[in-house]
Amino acid sequence: MQIKVHLSAALLGLLLAFPALAQTDTPTENVRAWRARIAAHIASNKYFPANGLGQTGHAKVAFTFDRSGKLISRALTESTGSQALDDAALMIIARAEPFPVPPSELGDESFSFTVPINFAGRQFHVPPFALLVNKPAPNLTESDPTVAWRKAVTDHVWHNRAFPPEAVGQKANAGVTFVVDRSGKLISNALVESTGSAPLDAAALAMVERSAPFPKPPEVAKDDLLSVTVLMAFDGTQLNPGLSPEREKLLQSWIADQAKLNAKSPGPSDTKLNSMLHSICRSC
Repeated sequence: MQIKVHLSAALLGLLLAFPALAQTDTPTENVRAWRARIAAHIASNKYFPANGLGQTGHAKVAFTFDRSGKLISRALTESTGSQALDDAALMIIARAEPFPVPPSELGDESFSFTVPINFAGRQFHVPPFALLVNKPAPNLTESDPTVAWRKAVTDHVWHNRAFPPEAVGQKANAGVTFVVDRSGKLISNALVESTGSAPLDAAALAMVERSAPFPKPPEVAKDDLLSVTVLMAFDGTQLNPGLSPEREKLLQSWIADQAKLNAKSPGPSDTKLNSMLHSICRSC
């Protein structure tokens, strides 16, 4: 049985900050207008989860998109306390793609913001000028010890992958943020992007929990607690839960018949045996 639980190297071990957005302390009128258009564009993507009706909460979502407006990443930075509303906040950002393209005076290849989304009753509200520019990330290189450590943590989580049998046939993505101390001990973990499937969400969290203890952070790390975000792609569409009862019965009958024949004469050749088994287990 082939199990597919992929951890995308391009999106795993994300730094605490998203890609930098070069901004002056006093953005131009064009930039301010563009940011207002982004907020209005997000607010125009009407969506409220049916299982969240009547609930109230405030979420914050950090997201990054490229110059064409294509969404690169999104993550929940403040929870509403409701799984339904948290999932809706992430969905609203996904539905807003593509985002308004930046003005030509901004030369960056990617742009990062954090937006508050307020839910109340049957509606959500995005304040028109509430977009916050994320702080620039340090210019770390592939040789930086912290970058190497995050990659090692990602690989470590990947080696603890597992696919829940009750989710066979399902395909979805999950995101988990977790905090590790200097000894590699897991301090906390939380789902920041839900698959929409309880078994897959539980499996994503369990992968991280099974991975403890983690590789120890490098000594150059400034903080005693380090946060890592991993995105997991679950694909159970190709998994086969096993033989059907009919094929299992046929296989057992064939094995019994072969045992009787072998008692009287030499058994079939390997080629013939493999051919017989293949005809019975074609969909195994």
